[in-house]
Amino acid sequence: MQRYFKEFVLKDFLFFILFKIVKLLFFVMPKGLAKKFLDLVSVLVVKFDGMHRHIPRANLDFVFGDSLSDEQKKVIIENSYKNLVYNLYEFVVNSTLSVEEISNKVSINGEEYILEAIKENKSIIFISAHYGNWELLSKYFSKYKPISVVGRPLNNQYLNNELKESRKLDNCEILDRSGATRGLIKALKNGHNVGLVVDQHTAPTKGGIEIKLFGKKALQTDVPARLAMKFDAVLLPAFVVLKEFGKYEIKVYPPIEVTSESTIESLTQAQADIIEKQIIELPDLWMWQHRRFKEQYPEIYAKGTR
Repeated sequence: MQRYFKEFVLKDFLFFILFKIVKLLFFVMPKGLAKKFLDLVSVLVVKFDGMHRHIPRANLDFVFGDSLSDEQKKVIIENSYKNLVYNLYEFVVNSTLSVEEISNKVSINGEEYILEAIKENKSIIFISAHYGNWELLSKYFSKYKPISVVGRPLNNQYLNNELKESRKLDNCEILDRSGATRGLIKALKNGHNVGLVVDQHTAPTKGGIEIKLFGKKALQTDVPARLAMKFDAVLLPAFVVLKEFGKYEIKVYPPIEVTSESTIESLTQAQADIIEKQIIELPDLWMWQHRRFKEQYPEIYAKGTR
């Protein structure tokens, strides 16, 4: 066991060194060359990702049916993979950038909703999806006040430690998914903002409740709705849209209204409706590789099913 542990740590360390080398290469590589390289990588990923390749097509067939052609679905899948590859690149090059430097790469539409919440001395619960470069949101939004976001720790301990340290410098705290609710409550009690990505399947045992997405049954976390009602916080949907390579627009939607008549179910459905609206507007940037409807419709992910 001890020998296995040492080998595992060594692999983590060697991968960390490789990450540092790639990071250096990306920094010195001309932007145009980096784009060509990443476009090639995305083509290869689409071709050889045998484990997940059928999932995006299953999702697209299920959501859009015959309203989109085979060619349109193929382009969406290719662009979805390209977006993920671009995100990996941005994760590397943005890791050492300050909030001010990040701001030079980003424009924002709907900032007035953020400023209005700050003016009213209310905390904000930012809601987003695995859409565009969602990782940029926490770093950019930390310019307004400290923010706590929920995320899964990286498997590599060295990379995870570096990420956590860089986020601390950016006024951004990463909360592990397990037990994250306690950290979110603490952040809101301290008057901080929080951020959650809520578009993936959440089991009922972990707070998932039934909503409709694209007219289909799905499960979504109810945590943002519960927190908004408990702390009188502003529910603010936001998405990062790729405008051109290395340039992004943050699109902030009007706040989801929380009234005395609001329920956990109605607020959670409202979040799903806005996510759906953004995906329909530009489906290429969503992560279609996730089994979003696996609880209610597991048969659509059976290989060979079209």
